Amino acid sequence: MNHSKFVGFFFIVASVMILADIYFYFGIKSRLSRKWKIVYLIVSILTLSFVLFNTYSYFTGAQIPKFLKIQVFGSIFCLYVCKLLGCVWILIDDLRRLFKFVTAKITSNNTSIENGIPRKKFLQLGALGTVGLMFSTFVYGIVKGGYNYTIHTVSLKLKNLPKNFEGLKIVQISDMHVGSFLNSEPLEEAFKMVAELNPDLIFFTGDLVNDISEEALPHQEALKKLKAKYGVYSILGNHDYGDYVYHEGMPDYHEKKAHNKELIQKIHREAGWDLLLNESREFKIGDEKISIIGIENWGEGRFAKYGDMKKAMAGVDKDTVKLLLSHDPSHWDAQVRKYHPEIDVAFAGHTHGMQFGIETKFFRFSPVQWRYDQWAGLYEKGEQQIYVNRGLGFVGYPGRVGISPEITLITLGRA
Repeated sequence: MNHSKFVGFFFIVASVMILADIYFYFGIKSRLSRKWKIVYLIVSILTLSFVLFNTYSYFTGAQIPKFLKIQVFGSIFCLYVCKLLGCVWILIDDLRRLFKFVTAKITSNNTSIENGIPRKKFLQLGALGTVGLMFSTFVYGIVKGGYNYTIHTVSLKLKNLPKNFEGLKIVQISDMHVGSFLNSEPLEEAFKMVAELNPDLIFFTGDLVNDISEEALPHQEALKKLKAKYGVYSILGNHDYGDYVYHEGMPDYHEKKAHNKELIQKIHREAGWDLLLNESREFKIGDEKISIIGIENWGEGRFAKYGDMKKAMAGVDKDTVKLLLSHDPSHWDAQVRKYHPEIDVAFAGHTHGMQFGIETKFFRFSPVQWRYDQWAGLYEKGEQQIYVNRGLGFVGYPGRVGISPEITLITLGRA
């Protein structure tokens, strides 16, 4: 994002924050004591100050301590989502009062528009209750939800799967975002669960870090513990390129970008993973084989398009079963299904299930489904399939509500 776009984006975000703060405050101030009004004002000032400092760090490259960057930003996110939801109640009250005012003017009814005080009080309390309930939910998601690692078991049926590959166990993990972890203990816990599944292969489908490759350095020893019988295949996601920190106009922009990519590749290699950068591998068991293809990030819309399917497919045996690792699921509809019907299955991540939603046996919902047609789980169109992993870590909001971090156990079978 260049300077002018970022300034515009920041202006919009700051304006929404300030307006929401003012609107919510004037809507509920009659329910607040003088002490709580002061607290509200102090919290609002500190919040806006942190956003301004975060913007300053973007332009100057100043580093924000990890605890502040993760926990404070997460708290701000939670607080403002809650305030925006609370504003809905206040808006209902304002619309009610406006309707009464207009009606009184039209009908020459001099009844005071404040006759409905009990209803106004109810809506104010509703606003405060919504904020309290939602904030409590978000806090639970930070304390517990972000580390509630859940194993999803999938049976994947493929035409023309070689006999030697029947029953092959693949564990897929995605979106570790290790920059969000204050230590390596959560990763080690997740990797222990992976080891207990005794996988033949592991697919890691991108977003090892949040912003820059250096975030992974404190976790290198933990990453080496992610192992499978036949190895780990990995790709890069949109967060792995430094695009959200290094931007055109910064001093030494190209050098920093090159360093970031060189370091992320080194970290994958030193962990013992086979990083696929628009390339493929033949994977053999006995005298039979399949093709594993990995492309760099390619996403619709504003997301970077480093992926090159033509390059990745070069030299791939046309008769093999083809498994594609592609971080962003929007790539499947946009390119894979249109131009590469020979791809049997794609493995993606990226969406995180928005880290917020509802999943039951009979119903599931997340706001992210308004953006992505394939957002979590297994999808099939024609003879092609895609599995979208919900992600292992978190970014932005430092937790999860309703959408647990996922370890996927996929067993291959013949259709």
